[in-house]
Order: sequence, then C-alpha cells, then structure tokens
Amino acid sequence: MLVINSTDIVKKPSYVTRPTDITFVEDAKKHITKSVVLPYELYEKVKEKIEDELYLMNNKGALSKKANDEFLEIEQISEDIIK
Repeated sequence: MLVINSTDIVKKPSYVTRPTDITFVEDAKKHITKSVVLPYELYEKVKEKIEDELYLMNNKGALSKKANDEFLEIEQISEDIIK
C-alpha cells in the first residue's frame, strides 16, 4: 500500500492514472486519508461488493432504524449460508 498526497500526484500522475497497488491519498496538512485508488484488476474483484454497499448507504433512509438493523442482521446470516 502506498500513501501519497496531492503534491505527489502533481509530481507523478501515474500514481492515480496507472496504480500498481492500493494507494491512499491523504490531506497534506491534516494527514487524513481522503481517497483510495485501486488498480483496475482489484476493482473488478470487489466491484459487486462496493456497489452493494453504496446501494445500502444511499437507501438506508428508506427503512426505519429498527428495520435497517434487522435487514443487516439477515443479510449477514444469508451471506454466511452462501459461503
């Protein structure tokens, strides 16, 4: 894994355009990770999981807190059964 900041991107844009490893882009002043760059091959492997999580994040307001908690519990059980 590689940790860079915006200055590093300006110096070597290939960190973002052709990543060879997971790259964390951090805020240069606060040293807090702001973005993550994945090599495309890795993205292809985790793409479905990322899309599922984004769907849940975007639609969690559609369920009440209790219903959302029950859904997440059932989801974990169903994933365990599939494995």
